[in-house]
Amino acid sequence: MVRKFRHFLEYLGAAAALSLARALPPGALMAMARGMASLAFILLRRRRRVAIRNLMATGVAATEGEATRIARRSFQSLSLSIAESVSVPALLAGKDASRVKIKMEVPPETLAALGDASKGIILVSAHLGNWELAGKLCSNYKRVTGIARRMDNPLVQNLMDRRGIREGMETIDKHDAHPMKIVRVLRRHEMLAILVDQHASGDAATIDFLGLPARSYTTPAVLQRLTGAPILVGAAIRNGPLDFSFHMSEPLDYGLSKESTEADILRATQDIADRLGAYIRRWPEQYLWAHRRWKAALGKETSGMRHATCDKRQAASDMRQSTCDKRHATCDNRQATIDKQQVAPETT
Repeated sequence: MVRKFRHFLEYLGAAAALSLARALPPGALMAMARGMASLAFILLRRRRRVAIRNLMATGVAATEGEATRIARRSFQSLSLSIAESVSVPALLAGKDASRVKIKMEVPPETLAALGDASKGIILVSAHLGNWELAGKLCSNYKRVTGIARRMDNPLVQNLMDRRGIREGMETIDKHDAHPMKIVRVLRRHEMLAILVDQHASGDAATIDFLGLPARSYTTPAVLQRLTGAPILVGAAIRNGPLDFSFHMSEPLDYGLSKESTEADILRATQDIADRLGAYIRRWPEQYLWAHRRWKAALGKETSGMRHATCDKRQAASDMRQSTCDKRHATCDNRQATIDKQQVAPETT
Protein backbone atom coordinates (compact mmCIF):
# COMPACT_ATOMS: atom_id res chain seq x y z
CA MET A 1 0.00 0.00 0.00
CA VAL A 2 2.83 2.38 0.91
CA ARG A 3 4.64 1.54 -2.33
CA LYS A 4 1.52 2.21 -4.43
CA PHE A 5 1.04 5.56 -2.72
CA ARG A 6 4.69 6.47 -3.31
CA HIS A 7 4.41 5.43 -6.96
CA PHE A 8 1.31 7.62 -7.32
CA LEU A 9 3.10 10.63 -5.83
CA GLU A 10 6.08 10.05 -8.12
CA TYR A 11 3.69 9.81 -11.07
CA LEU A 12 2.07 13.15 -10.18
CA GLY A 13 5.49 14.77 -9.87
CA ALA A 14 6.69 13.33 -13.19
CA ALA A 15 3.49 14.35 -14.99
CA ALA A 16 3.75 17.91 -13.64
CA ALA A 17 7.45 18.11 -14.59
CA LEU A 18 6.78 16.89 -18.13
CA SER A 19 3.91 19.34 -18.60
CA LEU A 20 6.07 22.20 -17.35
CA ALA A 21 9.00 21.12 -19.52
CA ARG A 22 6.88 21.12 -22.67
CA ALA A 23 5.32 24.48 -21.82
CA LEU A 24 8.63 26.28 -21.26
CA PRO A 25 10.73 27.75 -24.08
CA PRO A 26 13.94 25.72 -24.67
CA GLY A 27 16.16 28.41 -23.14
CA ALA A 28 14.13 28.58 -19.93
CA LEU A 29 13.95 24.78 -19.79
CA MET A 30 17.74 24.44 -20.07
CA ALA A 31 18.26 27.10 -17.39
CA MET A 32 15.91 25.20 -15.09
CA ALA A 33 17.77 21.96 -15.85
CA ARG A 34 21.09 23.55 -14.85
CA GLY A 35 19.55 24.85 -11.63
CA MET A 36 18.16 21.43 -10.76
CA ALA A 37 21.57 19.89 -11.45
CA SER A 38 23.29 22.35 -9.12
CA LEU A 39 20.80 21.50 -6.39
CA ALA A 40 21.24 17.75 -6.99
CA PHE A 41 25.03 18.13 -6.77
CA ILE A 42 24.64 19.62 -3.31
CA LEU A 43 21.99 17.22 -2.01
CA LEU A 44 23.14 13.90 -3.51
CA ARG A 45 26.32 13.68 -1.47
CA ARG A 46 26.89 9.97 -2.01
CA ARG A 47 26.63 10.26 -5.81
CA ARG A 48 28.87 13.32 -5.72
CA ARG A 49 31.53 11.39 -3.78
CA VAL A 50 31.31 8.46 -6.21
CA ALA A 51 31.77 10.78 -9.20
CA ILE A 52 34.79 12.52 -7.68
CA ARG A 53 36.33 9.18 -6.66
CA ASN A 54 35.87 7.74 -10.17
CA LEU A 55 37.41 10.79 -11.83
CA MET A 56 40.51 10.66 -9.65
CA ALA A 57 40.90 6.86 -9.76
CA THR A 58 40.85 6.82 -13.57
CA GLY A 59 43.31 9.71 -13.79
CA VAL A 60 40.87 11.84 -15.77
CA ALA A 61 41.20 14.45 -13.01
CA ALA A 62 44.58 15.13 -11.42
CA THR A 63 43.32 16.97 -8.34
CA GLU A 64 40.25 16.88 -6.16
CA GLY A 65 39.41 20.41 -7.25
CA GLU A 66 39.47 19.43 -10.91
CA ALA A 67 37.44 16.29 -10.14
CA THR A 68 34.82 18.37 -8.33
CA ARG A 69 34.54 20.77 -11.28
CA ILE A 70 34.11 17.95 -13.81
CA ALA A 71 31.67 16.11 -11.54
CA ARG A 72 29.51 19.24 -11.23
CA ARG A 73 29.44 19.63 -15.02
CA SER A 74 28.61 15.93 -15.33
CA PHE A 75 25.51 16.43 -13.16
CA GLN A 76 24.54 19.34 -15.42
CA SER A 77 25.03 17.23 -18.54
CA LEU A 78 22.68 14.53 -17.25
CA SER A 79 20.03 17.11 -16.35
CA LEU A 80 20.37 18.77 -19.77
CA SER A 81 20.02 15.39 -21.48
CA ILE A 82 16.71 14.80 -19.72
CA ALA A 83 15.46 18.25 -20.71
CA GLU A 84 16.67 17.81 -24.30
CA SER A 85 14.91 14.45 -24.56
CA VAL A 86 11.65 16.34 -23.99
CA SER A 87 12.27 19.45 -26.10
CA VAL A 88 14.48 18.39 -29.03
CA PRO A 89 12.14 15.75 -30.57
CA ALA A 90 9.27 18.25 -30.46
CA LEU A 91 11.43 20.92 -32.13
CA LEU A 92 12.63 18.51 -34.83
CA ALA A 93 9.06 17.50 -35.62
CA GLY A 94 7.78 21.08 -35.85
CA LYS A 95 8.43 24.32 -37.67
CA ASP A 96 11.37 25.16 -35.38
CA ALA A 97 13.51 22.24 -36.57
CA SER A 98 16.14 24.66 -37.88
CA ARG A 99 16.89 25.75 -34.30
CA VAL A 100 18.48 22.35 -33.62
CA LYS A 101 21.94 21.91 -35.11
CA ILE A 102 23.12 18.34 -35.69
CA LYS A 103 26.38 17.49 -37.43
CA MET A 104 27.21 13.91 -38.42
CA GLU A 105 30.91 13.32 -37.70
CA VAL A 106 31.06 9.87 -39.32
CA PRO A 107 33.19 8.20 -42.00
CA PRO A 108 31.62 7.69 -45.47
CA GLU A 109 31.55 3.91 -44.95
CA THR A 110 29.47 4.40 -41.82
CA LEU A 111 26.87 6.44 -43.70
CA ALA A 112 26.82 3.68 -46.32
CA ALA A 113 26.23 1.06 -43.62
CA LEU A 114 23.41 3.10 -42.10
CA GLY A 115 21.72 3.26 -45.48
CA ASP A 116 22.22 -0.44 -46.28
CA ALA A 117 18.79 -2.06 -45.98
CA SER A 118 20.26 -5.56 -46.29
CA LYS A 119 22.18 -5.54 -42.99
CA GLY A 120 21.43 -5.08 -39.33
CA ILE A 121 23.70 -2.86 -37.21
CA ILE A 122 24.82 -3.03 -33.58
CA LEU A 123 25.19 0.50 -32.17
CA VAL A 124 27.28 0.56 -29.01
CA SER A 125 27.41 3.67 -26.86
CA ALA A 126 27.82 4.87 -23.29
CA HIS A 127 26.13 7.27 -20.88
CA LEU A 128 27.94 10.10 -22.62
CA GLY A 129 26.46 13.25 -24.13
CA ASN A 130 22.80 12.65 -24.99
CA TRP A 131 22.45 8.91 -25.61
CA GLU A 132 18.67 9.17 -26.09
CA LEU A 133 19.23 11.63 -28.93
CA ALA A 134 21.75 9.23 -30.49
CA GLY A 135 19.06 6.58 -30.81
CA LYS A 136 16.61 9.16 -32.15
CA LEU A 137 19.05 10.25 -34.86
CA CYS A 138 19.74 6.66 -35.92
CA SER A 139 16.01 6.06 -36.32
CA ASN A 140 16.20 8.35 -39.36
CA TYR A 141 18.20 5.62 -41.09
CA LYS A 142 16.90 2.35 -39.62
CA ARG A 143 14.30 1.13 -37.19
CA VAL A 144 15.99 1.19 -33.78
CA THR A 145 15.48 -1.14 -30.82
CA GLY A 146 17.25 -0.34 -27.57
CA ILE A 147 17.98 -2.56 -24.60
CA ALA A 148 17.12 -0.58 -21.48
CA ARG A 149 16.07 -1.08 -17.90
CA ARG A 150 12.44 -0.19 -17.34
CA MET A 151 11.60 2.07 -14.41
CA ASP A 152 10.70 0.61 -11.04
CA ASN A 153 7.55 2.75 -11.03
CA PRO A 154 5.16 1.32 -13.67
CA LEU A 155 2.99 4.46 -13.58
CA VAL A 156 5.92 6.69 -14.53
CA GLN A 157 7.06 4.20 -17.18
CA ASN A 158 3.59 4.18 -18.77
CA LEU A 159 3.58 7.99 -18.66
CA MET A 160 6.89 8.12 -20.52
CA ASP A 161 5.58 5.66 -23.11
CA ARG A 162 2.39 7.68 -23.65
CA ARG A 163 4.25 10.97 -23.95
CA GLY A 164 6.52 9.47 -26.62
CA ILE A 165 9.82 10.19 -24.86
CA ARG A 166 11.37 7.43 -26.98
CA GLU A 167 9.14 7.88 -29.99
CA GLY A 168 10.51 6.11 -33.05
CA MET A 169 12.34 3.53 -30.94
CA GLU A 170 11.36 0.14 -29.62
CA THR A 171 12.62 -0.94 -26.20
CA ILE A 172 13.48 -4.38 -24.88
CA ASP A 173 13.51 -4.60 -21.11
CA LYS A 174 17.02 -5.32 -19.89
CA HIS A 175 15.69 -8.03 -17.57
CA ASP A 176 13.61 -9.62 -20.33
CA ALA A 177 16.22 -9.51 -23.07
CA HIS A 178 15.90 -13.07 -24.38
CA PRO A 179 18.80 -13.78 -26.80
CA MET A 180 16.56 -14.80 -29.70
CA LYS A 181 14.43 -11.67 -29.31
CA ILE A 182 17.59 -9.59 -29.72
CA VAL A 183 18.93 -11.66 -32.61
CA ARG A 184 15.64 -11.26 -34.49
CA VAL A 185 16.10 -7.47 -34.47
CA LEU A 186 19.36 -7.84 -36.38
CA ARG A 187 18.03 -10.49 -38.71
CA ARG A 188 15.27 -8.06 -39.68
CA HIS A 189 18.13 -5.73 -40.78
CA GLU A 190 17.31 -3.21 -38.07
CA MET A 191 19.56 -1.47 -35.56
CA LEU A 192 20.13 -2.65 -32.02
CA ALA A 193 21.34 0.05 -29.59
CA ILE A 194 23.22 -1.00 -26.44
CA LEU A 195 24.84 1.00 -23.63
CA VAL A 196 27.72 -1.09 -22.29
CA ASP A 197 29.47 1.20 -19.82
CA GLN A 198 27.73 0.21 -16.57
CA HIS A 199 28.84 -2.41 -14.07
CA ALA A 200 27.87 -5.92 -15.20
CA SER A 201 27.02 -8.62 -12.70
CA GLY A 202 26.67 -12.35 -13.15
CA ASP A 203 28.05 -13.80 -16.37
CA ALA A 204 30.38 -10.97 -17.37
CA ALA A 205 33.99 -10.50 -18.40
CA THR A 206 36.63 -8.38 -16.71
CA ILE A 207 38.25 -5.85 -19.03
CA ASP A 208 40.25 -2.65 -18.73
CA PHE A 209 38.05 0.45 -18.84
CA LEU A 210 39.74 3.84 -18.52
CA GLY A 211 42.73 2.18 -16.88
CA LEU A 212 40.87 0.16 -14.24
CA PRO A 213 39.48 -3.39 -14.25
CA ALA A 214 35.73 -3.37 -14.83
CA ARG A 215 33.05 -6.02 -15.25
CA SER A 216 31.41 -5.80 -18.67
CA TYR A 217 28.93 -7.75 -20.76
CA THR A 218 30.25 -9.16 -24.01
CA THR A 219 26.85 -8.84 -25.73
CA PRO A 220 27.94 -6.82 -28.82
CA ALA A 221 30.73 -9.24 -29.68
CA VAL A 222 28.55 -12.29 -29.07
CA LEU A 223 25.83 -10.84 -31.30
CA GLN A 224 28.32 -10.22 -34.09
CA ARG A 225 29.46 -13.83 -33.79
CA LEU A 226 25.85 -14.98 -34.13
CA THR A 227 24.66 -12.63 -36.89
CA GLY A 228 27.69 -11.10 -38.59
CA ALA A 229 26.23 -7.61 -38.07
CA PRO A 230 28.80 -4.79 -38.04
CA ILE A 231 29.34 -2.79 -34.85
CA LEU A 232 29.32 1.01 -34.69
CA VAL A 233 30.72 2.76 -31.60
CA GLY A 234 29.39 6.27 -31.20
CA ALA A 235 28.02 9.10 -29.08
CA ALA A 236 25.93 12.26 -29.53
CA ILE A 237 27.99 15.10 -28.05
CA ARG A 238 26.61 18.47 -26.94
CA ASN A 239 28.53 21.41 -28.43
CA GLY A 240 26.22 24.08 -27.01
CA PRO A 241 22.51 24.85 -26.57
CA LEU A 242 20.58 22.76 -29.13
CA ASP A 243 23.87 22.07 -30.94
CA PHE A 244 25.08 18.47 -31.25
CA SER A 245 27.59 16.40 -33.17
CA PHE A 246 27.12 12.67 -33.66
CA HIS A 247 30.46 10.84 -33.67
CA MET A 248 30.63 7.23 -34.89
CA SER A 249 33.39 4.81 -35.75
CA GLU A 250 33.79 3.00 -39.01
CA PRO A 251 31.83 -0.29 -39.22
CA LEU A 252 33.77 -2.74 -37.05
CA ASP A 253 34.10 -6.34 -38.15
CA TYR A 254 36.14 -8.42 -35.72
CA GLY A 255 35.96 -11.51 -37.90
CA LEU A 256 33.86 -13.33 -35.32
CA SER A 257 32.09 -16.55 -36.26
CA LYS A 258 30.78 -19.69 -34.60
CA GLU A 259 34.38 -20.94 -34.46
CA SER A 260 35.55 -17.89 -32.50
CA THR A 261 36.91 -18.50 -29.02
CA GLU A 262 36.21 -16.69 -25.76
CA ALA A 263 39.56 -14.96 -26.21
CA ASP A 264 38.32 -13.56 -29.54
CA ILE A 265 35.16 -12.30 -27.84
CA LEU A 266 37.20 -10.69 -25.07
CA ARG A 267 39.54 -9.04 -27.59
CA ALA A 268 36.58 -7.44 -29.40
CA THR A 269 34.99 -6.36 -26.11
CA GLN A 270 38.22 -4.71 -25.02
CA ASP A 271 38.54 -2.81 -28.31
CA ILE A 272 34.98 -1.50 -27.95
CA ALA A 273 35.76 -0.37 -24.38
CA ASP A 274 38.93 1.39 -25.55
CA ARG A 275 36.99 3.28 -28.22
CA LEU A 276 34.36 4.39 -25.72
CA GLY A 277 37.09 5.34 -23.27
CA ALA A 278 38.67 7.61 -25.88
CA TYR A 279 35.35 9.43 -26.31
CA ILE A 280 34.96 9.80 -22.54
CA ARG A 281 38.47 11.19 -22.07
CA ARG A 282 37.78 13.68 -24.86
CA TRP A 283 34.49 14.88 -23.31
CA PRO A 284 34.71 13.93 -19.60
CA GLU A 285 32.25 16.62 -18.48
CA GLN A 286 29.46 14.89 -20.44
CA TYR A 287 29.96 11.44 -18.93
CA LEU A 288 27.88 9.92 -16.13
CA TRP A 289 30.59 9.62 -13.46
CA ALA A 290 28.16 9.13 -10.56
CA HIS A 291 27.63 5.45 -11.46
CA ARG A 292 29.68 2.85 -9.55
CA ARG A 293 31.25 1.50 -12.74
CA TRP A 294 34.37 0.10 -11.11
CA LYS A 295 32.90 -1.95 -8.26
CA ALA A 296 35.48 -4.68 -8.84
CA ALA A 297 38.40 -2.26 -8.43
CA LEU A 298 37.02 0.44 -6.14
CA GLY A 299 34.29 -1.31 -4.17
CA LYS A 300 36.54 -1.96 -1.20
CA GLU A 301 37.65 1.65 -1.19
CA THR A 302 34.20 2.77 -0.06
CA SER A 303 34.77 1.63 3.51
CA GLY A 304 38.28 3.05 3.33
CA MET A 305 36.86 6.41 2.25
CA ARG A 306 34.43 6.31 5.16
CA HIS A 307 37.26 5.55 7.59
CA ALA A 308 39.31 8.37 6.06
CA THR A 309 36.35 10.73 6.44
CA CYS A 310 35.93 9.68 10.07
CA ASP A 311 39.66 10.21 10.66
CA LYS A 312 39.43 13.71 9.14
CA ARG A 313 36.42 14.54 11.29
CA GLN A 314 38.22 13.25 14.39
CA ALA A 315 41.32 15.28 13.50
CA ALA A 316 39.15 18.37 13.04
CA SER A 317 37.49 17.69 16.39
CA ASP A 318 40.90 17.31 18.02
CA MET A 319 42.04 20.60 16.49
CA ARG A 320 38.91 22.34 17.79
CA GLN A 321 39.51 20.85 21.24
CA SER A 322 43.14 21.98 21.12
CA THR A 323 42.02 25.49 20.19
CA CYS A 324 39.56 25.51 23.09
CA ASP A 325 42.31 24.34 25.47
CA LYS A 326 44.59 27.16 24.27
CA ARG A 327 41.78 29.68 24.75
CA HIS A 328 41.12 28.37 28.26
CA ALA A 329 44.84 28.59 29.02
CA THR A 330 44.93 32.20 27.74
CA CYS A 331 41.91 33.05 29.92
CA ASP A 332 43.59 31.45 32.93
CA ASN A 333 46.76 33.50 32.32
CA ARG A 334 44.71 36.68 32.03
CA GLN A 335 42.83 35.87 35.22
CA ALA A 336 46.13 35.19 37.01
CA THR A 337 47.48 38.57 35.86
CA ILE A 338 44.32 40.31 37.10
CA ASP A 339 44.60 38.52 40.45
CA LYS A 340 48.23 39.63 40.81
CA GLN A 341 47.27 43.25 40.03
CA GLN A 342 44.52 43.13 42.64
CA VAL A 343 46.81 41.63 45.30
CA ALA A 344 49.76 43.98 44.62
CA PRO A 345 48.36 47.09 46.47
CA GLU A 346 47.68 45.09 49.59
CA THR A 347 51.28 43.93 49.85
CA THR A 348 52.79 47.40 49.30
